[in-house]
Amino acid sequence: MVPSSPHATRTTPARMLAFLSAVLLSAVAAIGWAAPTPAAGVQQRQDVGIYGSSLFAVNIDPSNEAAWQQSQPGRLAGEGFKGVRFVSRQWIQPRIDALKGAGLKVMAIITSESGGYVPWNADFIQIGNEPDDPGTYLSPSAYADMWVLYRNTYPQFAGRFVMAGLASGGQNAVNYAAAVFAAIGGRAPLPDIVAIHPYTKTTSQAAGDFDMMWNRFGRPVVATEWHNEDDTWNFQCMLAGRSSVWNSVFAYTDAMVPGFGLRDGAGNPKPFYYSLLSAPADCR
Repeated sequence: MVPSSPHATRTTPARMLAFLSAVLLSAVAAIGWAAPTPAAGVQQRQDVGIYGSSLFAVNIDPSNEAAWQQSQPGRLAGEGFKGVRFVSRQWIQPRIDALKGAGLKVMAIITSESGGYVPWNADFIQIGNEPDDPGTYLSPSAYADMWVLYRNTYPQFAGRFVMAGLASGGQNAVNYAAAVFAAIGGRAPLPDIVAIHPYTKTTSQAAGDFDMMWNRFGRPVVATEWHNEDDTWNFQCMLAGRSSVWNSVFAYTDAMVPGFGLRDGAGNPKPFYYSLLSAPADCR
C-alpha cells in the first residue's frame, strides 16, 4: 500500500456522519446551487455518456504547492493526460478552474479533508477513498450513509457519481461493494461507476478484478489509482480496454508521495514517466 503523507491524494474518508451533515449543509448554503444485465437486486447503471473509451488521467495534489508547481495544467495536457483526480478543497477552486481551462476532465474526491466542498464544475464526483482498507476503514453501512448524504444533496451530478476506490481486491472488494449496495437500498441511486485500486496486482490479476466487478454489478468499473513499473505498457493497455470511462495513474510527482511519482521530488522525469508516456497511443 502507498505510505501516508500529509499531502497525499490517498486520504481518510469522513467517519462522523453528524459532522459531515453539518458541514455539507453549510457548504450547500454557501455555494448554492446496452450493458450486461446486472445481478439480481442490482439497479441498472445510468448512462455515463460522452466519454467513450477510458480517459487517460493522473492523480495530482493541487493543495501541495511543490506538487502543484510540477503539475501545471498546460504541462499535463501537453503530455497527453486527459483528466486529473484529486481531493476536493474549497480554496483550490481557482486551480480547478485552471485545470478545466486547459481542457482536462476533473474527478474530485470528497473526503474528510474536503470540508464538504463539492466543486461545481467537476466532471466526476468520487465519494470517499479506500473504505475497505484497514487504515481508512468504514463499515459498509457507514459508507452507505455517506453516499446517501452526498448523492441526494447533489443530484446535478447524476450519472457521474463514483464509488470510493476499493483497495482490498478480488472477492473481498466485490463483497464490500455488494454490502454497500444493499445498505444504500432505496434511499438513493446506487453508484454509477465502481472504482478499484489494483496495487500489487499483475496485469492479468488486475484484469481479473475488473471482470469480477463487472460481472457482479454490470456497470462501469474504473481504476482511480494504480501504479505498475514492472509491466507498464501491458498494464496501461489492459486499463484502456477494461477501465471503462477513466483510469488515473498514481501519482504525478514524488512531491505527493515519495517513490510513487512519474517525476521525482525535483520534477525530473523518472523511468516510469518515460515507460508510461511511450505506451501505444491507442492505450492512452
